[in-house]
Amino acid sequence: MVHLAAAVVLLAQSTAVLARTCAPRPFGFFTNNTIYQPVEGESFTYPRFTELSDGTILATSSVSGHTPAYFPIFESTDGGASWEWVSDVKDTVNGWGFPAQPALAELTEPLGGYEAGTILASGNSWSENGTRIDLYASTDKARTWEFVSHIAEGGRPNTTNGATPIWEPYLLTYDGALVAYYSDQRDPEHGQKLSHQVSKDLKNWEDPVDDVAYDEYIARPGMTVVAHIPPIDKWIVVYEFPVGNSSSHGVNYPVYYRLADSPLDFRLSEGLPIVINGTTAPNASPYVTWSPVGGKNGTIIVSDADRSVVYTNRAGGDVDKWEEHETPAGAVYSRAIHILKDHPDHLMIFGGETFDNMRAGLLTPFSATVVNLNKVLKDKYAKK
Repeated sequence: MVHLAAAVVLLAQSTAVLARTCAPRPFGFFTNNTIYQPVEGESFTYPRFTELSDGTILATSSVSGHTPAYFPIFESTDGGASWEWVSDVKDTVNGWGFPAQPALAELTEPLGGYEAGTILASGNSWSENGTRIDLYASTDKARTWEFVSHIAEGGRPNTTNGATPIWEPYLLTYDGALVAYYSDQRDPEHGQKLSHQVSKDLKNWEDPVDDVAYDEYIARPGMTVVAHIPPIDKWIVVYEFPVGNSSSHGVNYPVYYRLADSPLDFRLSEGLPIVINGTTAPNASPYVTWSPVGGKNGTIIVSDADRSVVYTNRAGGDVDKWEEHETPAGAVYSRAIHILKDHPDHLMIFGGETFDNMRAGLLTPFSATVVNLNKVLKDKYAKK
């Protein structure tokens, strides 16, 4: 028994050393590093994040399995190598919870009585009574949250054309104001369109402005994400663009993009499809980011819901210059991607559950993968 006990101790010590050796290095590269392991009944989808001015990353997700639902907030101060739960964003005014579609941002300058560094959170609070996109703020590094304002309100959650809900907020600080983008079914002329509203005090919101609206009623552009491309001083918006039961290059939710001089003027631009070599295309819930790596124009990087690959463009958004490159990260419903501000070759890819599997009880971890963008562009992660 003495020898067995000694062996157990030795094994435990060896396991601990191995764990430390295999642990992700701060600001390193790693695959599927667990942010949170779901327990029975939970499912993590639609990951979202913001990187603060000091390099701290805050990550959240839609989480099923809780009533009322809420958005848990996790923090990393070492480039995603380690994570700590710090708070939950809860609906404190509607009594409906936050079932879906979180959004995070940081104020880069004072606004509406809040100092620079204030963290903003939004999401879709809904019940059979309606859908509300609400704004919350934290002045203590995401430890506590307070309600700020109702941004917009629609009918109950229902994706059928003719219903009137709103969906999928995205927050952007721009030109001394906060811009809230969302998918909008309230216009009787459109099954769905993309809209934005602007606030200069975080409490009062200007009237909605169309970003993407098509003449064909059954067209349903959705899931706005926006990024800036500094070398050409343009803004890019990506969105999924289903039209009835149509299919484009094998996908039913093809990904489109628009380029504009201002993130408030996408309505003035033409929607362009992302297609690679005339044969393949991304499908559903796109996300976009930009890195200075990749040449004089840097690299636009787009993710979709269905595949592990990312779609890249090193030609300033030229519609004929899209490529696809493999990554070791998995497919995730509304997968989010990010370039670390001080590490422009570090592409972070958030992991979670796919839409088809989100109710299957697979307990897929909420995770972060960080890959070397230079290697991605050289197909170093391609499956052999």
